[in-house]
Amino acid sequence: MEIQELDIKSYGKFSNHHMTFRSGINIIYGGNETGKTTIHSFIRAMLFGLNRARGRASKTDEYQLRQPWDAPGAYLGSMRISENGEIYRIDRCFDRSAKPLSLVCETRAVESAHPQEDLEVLLGGISESAFVNSVFIRQAQCETDEELAQELRRYMLNSDNSGNSEIDVAQALQSLRKKKKQLEQQKKKENEALEEKIAQKQGRADALRSELELLRQQTGYYQSQNHGRSQSGDDSRNNGYSRKKDYSQNDSHGQNGTSKRTTGQGVPSWIRILLCALFFIAGALTLAQIFFTQENQLRIFLGVFTVLFWGMALGIYLLFRPARDDSEEDTSQESFPQCPPELLKEIQNREEAYDRLKGELEILYQTHARGETSVSDSGEVPGGIDTEIAALTLAIDRICEISDRIYQAAGGQLNERASAILEEVTGGRYNRIVIDDTAEIRIHTPSRVLGLNQLSGGTMQQIYFSLRMAAGELLGENMTLPVILDETFAMYDDRRLEATLRWLKQSGRQVILFTCQNREREILKKI
Repeated sequence: MEIQELDIKSYGKFSNHHMTFRSGINIIYGGNETGKTTIHSFIRAMLFGLNRARGRASKTDEYQLRQPWDAPGAYLGSMRISENGEIYRIDRCFDRSAKPLSLVCETRAVESAHPQEDLEVLLGGISESAFVNSVFIRQAQCETDEELAQELRRYMLNSDNSGNSEIDVAQALQSLRKKKKQLEQQKKKENEALEEKIAQKQGRADALRSELELLRQQTGYYQSQNHGRSQSGDDSRNNGYSRKKDYSQNDSHGQNGTSKRTTGQGVPSWIRILLCALFFIAGALTLAQIFFTQENQLRIFLGVFTVLFWGMALGIYLLFRPARDDSEEDTSQESFPQCPPELLKEIQNREEAYDRLKGELEILYQTHARGETSVSDSGEVPGGIDTEIAALTLAIDRICEISDRIYQAAGGQLNERASAILEEVTGGRYNRIVIDDTAEIRIHTPSRVLGLNQLSGGTMQQIYFSLRMAAGELLGENMTLPVILDETFAMYDDRRLEATLRWLKQSGRQVILFTCQNREREILKKI
């Protein structure tokens, strides 16, 4: 493929600017700020379009930089290319046009119904990133980036052995990684939902536990009341048990019609109190006499009487005390507060609900600990999403492993071609270059292996140039693409420049070289 004409209708500083090119090497000479880089950019834009960036990047992207100066509303141009003896015209409108791209075969006067697909065929299927990293060298940017390694990998994998480029391994990997990412995001959402579900159930369990404690405190109140009163009742029953036994015979006689006698019955309480008080006072008086007498025998005698009087007072108090009968005890027992059955039923319901929640929480915690994301209402854990992620990971790893082996086997073709070009442009000084799958470059010399950082700037530029030209031949799939260079040889000395221009001339490619120096023109005249 060769570029024949450019018709820059409105692009950057140019308006209705026309240029023609020929086969071989074309030099576009001009000083700084004369528009060389703009024309260089226009060629790329005509072949691949201009993508407008978003956000802050939109202020400095290529689309914004090449806005027309004189006619901002018209942002368009045309290009004529030749391929296999036929002339094609590419028309592009870079603004929001209803028809941004058209492709016309002027030789046959036929307009393409699918201009984008047909233009890709004319370019040999090379992508924009591969084009920019191979035959299209921007100003002071001869170095390649990681995108070139990715493009080379894609090409080598797709064309290995069978040469079937319809199978895009890189696209398949991208699809698998995208699917895996979607599943991982879905798993993350489900995991967050599971954690939220655990938190909700834990909150309900804590609330139930607090309610149970309050309800149990209420039952504890009733139990403490009954326990205290039953204790006092037991004591009184135990104290009166012997008396009941002693008088049980009298009770039975009373029931048979005889006179019924009960302890303390028939004696008024005031008489009992009076007698107790008299005997108590008598005991106190005799006790007082002990302190006023000097005779020991009399003191002993008064002490005995003191004990006797107080013993009689206590006996009268106990003997004639009114006793409660069994009916009174039963009545008092029935008056004890009883725990309501509704409260007991509520406690039971709360305990059952709390036990259910603890079981559900245990299942959820086990599910979360295993790294699973969801659990059904029945407690069964579906492992579909985790199985899919594991399968995708295995497939991606396997494809990458096979890809590495294929790349290592097929990368020799690129290394051989890049080495041959490097040998020519360096005059045989360096004759072997090795590029691995990460685009790491090593230079082999008869005495040692060198890295790029061990070489001069001019030699590094020659190595990158050799790599780009070899990649362009490989990625173009037998399509000879034009080489478009913008101030590429600024760091070359005259010897390096002459060797490189000789190789370009002998390659048979169309070369469009933008420069602000006369060296290229003088050397080309010489050779």
